[in-house]
Amino acid sequence: MPYINDVLADNSQSNQLAREVASLSGLRSRFAFDPEQIRIELEKHIVGQQAVIDALCQQLKVIKAGLHDSQRPLCVLLFIGDTGVGKTELVRTLARCIHGDNNPGFCRIDMNTLSQSHYSAAITGAPPGYVGSKENLTLLNEDAITGSSSRPGVVLFDEIEKADTAVVRSLMNVFDSGKLRLASGTRELSFCNSLVFMTSNIGSKQWAQTARHSGSRGIRQWQQWLPSLQSRLTGRQRSRATVIEEAMHSHFDPEFINRIDRIELFEPLTSAHLTAIVELELRQLNQRLRRQGVQVELHPSALDYLRDQGFDPLFGARSIKRKVRDLLMVPLAEALLSADRLQADKGSEAGASRVAGITLHGRNVDGKIEFDLKPAKE
Repeated sequence: MPYINDVLADNSQSNQLAREVASLSGLRSRFAFDPEQIRIELEKHIVGQQAVIDALCQQLKVIKAGLHDSQRPLCVLLFIGDTGVGKTELVRTLARCIHGDNNPGFCRIDMNTLSQSHYSAAITGAPPGYVGSKENLTLLNEDAITGSSSRPGVVLFDEIEKADTAVVRSLMNVFDSGKLRLASGTRELSFCNSLVFMTSNIGSKQWAQTARHSGSRGIRQWQQWLPSLQSRLTGRQRSRATVIEEAMHSHFDPEFINRIDRIELFEPLTSAHLTAIVELELRQLNQRLRRQGVQVELHPSALDYLRDQGFDPLFGARSIKRKVRDLLMVPLAEALLSADRLQADKGSEAGASRVAGITLHGRNVDGKIEFDLKPAKE
C-alpha cells in the first residue's frame, strides 16, 4: 500500500499536468490527455485503420470537453474485425499514450479464458456461501479501472465473443450504470472514470465463407446506432458489415448491444499496407537494439522480400511479425554473434558490449537476407 504522502504527491503532479494542458488548449478540463497527440501516436502504430482512429479521437474530444454522462463509463466501444488488424494494439497504444509505458491504468481481461458459465464469478466474485466469497476476489484491477483525476482507466475485454453468455451478461450493469457490485454484496467497483473497450472477431469466418462462395450479399437496413458507419462504407464494405452485423445479433443479446456507445469495424489489411507494417516492425526492432548501440538498415530488396513473403490475408499483421522473426531476426542474430566473436578476437574488454556502435545493412541475396557490418554513422 503506498504512503499517503506519495499519493498526495502523485495527485499534485497529475493536477499540475492537467492545468498545463488546459492552459494550452484554452479549456479547463480535468483530463490531461490531448486527443490530437493521441491521434498522432495511433497513426504511427496502427496501419490501415484511419476511420477507426478518427472515430476514437472524436469520442476522446467529447470526454475532454466534459460532455460525457458522469453516471456511466466515459465510453463503451466494441471493435470488430479480422485477427491481426490492430484491435488490441490500438487499445494498448491508447493506454500507453494516457498512462505512459508502464501502463498503470490498463486492465486487460482475456475473455477466451472465461468460456464456461461458472467463470462469471471471475468477474463478479464468488456468491455468498462459496469459497472466496468473503475475500471479494475478481480478475478486475480496481486501481487500473479507477485511473486518476486526470487520467482515465482503460479497460479491455479482449475477444468478448469467446466468453460464455453468462459472463457477457454480467457486464451489462457496468455498461449501463458504470457500477459492478460483486456477488458478495459488500464491494462495488466503479467504471465511471474508465474507457471501456471490447474486441471481437465475430462474423469474420462467415464473411470469408460468403466472399468465397456467394459473392456480395444484399444490404439490409442498419440499426439506428450505426448510421454514421453505414454512410462511409462502399458497397462491398456494406456487404461485409451486414454479414458481421447479422453474426453479432445472433450471438449477443439485444440488451447487451444496446448498451454499447459505438461499434467500429476494422478493415482487413491488404497488400497496400504491407510496406508500412514492415517499416513499423523495423522501427520497433531498432528501438530494442538502441540500448546495445546497434542499428539495422534494410535495402529495398530486403523490404520487398519481407513484404512478399510475410503477407497472409487470413492472419493479418501477425503473419508479418512471424516472418520478420524467421527471415530477419535469425540472420540478424547470426550477424550480431559473428560480430561479437570478431571483436572478441581483437581483444575487446570482457563485459563490454562488443557490437556497440555498428550499423548492419541487410539486403536480399538469393532469397535470404544477409548483413554487412559497418561502423555506425556519427
